[in-house]
Amino acid sequence: MPARRTGSPRGRRLPVLWVAVAGVLAALAGLALGPRWLGGDVRGSDAAGRHRADGPGTLSVATWNACGVRGWNCEGTGSAEDKRAWIEALVRESGAGVVLLQEMCSGDLASVRTSLGGEWHSLFRPYTASGKGQGSATTRCEGDGRGTAGYGMLSAAPLGEVTDVSLPQPAAGMRRSILCAVEQSRSVRICTTHLNPQRNGSGSVPVELRADQLRALVGAAGRRTVFGGDLNTGPPQPGEGGPWARVDGPYSVYRECDQSAADGPGETHRGGYKIDYLFTDLSRQECSVLRSPASDHWALLMRVATG
Repeated sequence: MPARRTGSPRGRRLPVLWVAVAGVLAALAGLALGPRWLGGDVRGSDAAGRHRADGPGTLSVATWNACGVRGWNCEGTGSAEDKRAWIEALVRESGAGVVLLQEMCSGDLASVRTSLGGEWHSLFRPYTASGKGQGSATTRCEGDGRGTAGYGMLSAAPLGEVTDVSLPQPAAGMRRSILCAVEQSRSVRICTTHLNPQRNGSGSVPVELRADQLRALVGAAGRRTVFGGDLNTGPPQPGEGGPWARVDGPYSVYRECDQSAADGPGETHRGGYKIDYLFTDLSRQECSVLRSPASDHWALLMRVATG
């Protein structure tokens, strides 16, 4: 939050008028910036650009890959300040009560949590890789105080029953698991992960491994749940024997945010494809894709009825 400016009550009239004019200009600037941060609601919901909070019987969950590590093809996706502002916009303007985050910097997450207020809670897990004779190594985010790269969640309510579920891994590449917790105000289990990229140096992740990873995610979810994240996998196609075809549950026991949409799955990546998902066994009320200039991914936002 910007520092509050104060002035002497004995100051001349001109500075007072200037402050008033500056306030009007700032308000106009805010209107101009609003669509930039909160444009692109491709599901036609009212979630974008409207301030609201969830009532006792609803919960809004968003997932967003922040593209926070410049060296991971994230040049030109905005500054750390841009990314933090976008997460705050998901909360303050789009009403997200839980935000699942990937390629997030630990320091940025801590900063956002502090800015939102003491009632907000967060969980964070770093990506790790096998260090050369030094055990596990993490990836530092560029910039002072930004910490390490990882994945996690931000919640307006306390998070309990926190568990880390193991995830099948390829022989090389970043290690990650499935992070789960219960949003305690509504007793909804939340799980998130960031699956390995489809291509990881030497070639594609095998279909069998991807199916095993998806199966592990579904197994971790349970009931009264919302789960998802950046799964680095396109949606199932009719007649295709891909990884989804080998996993029971995601598109039958659970429903995806935009499943059954008349015009097909909504794109969640700047490249024109969908790899970000939110599944639930609760009743879906809204599904929105919110286009952000602060990442190569767009945010997916789903509102569910919690009873």
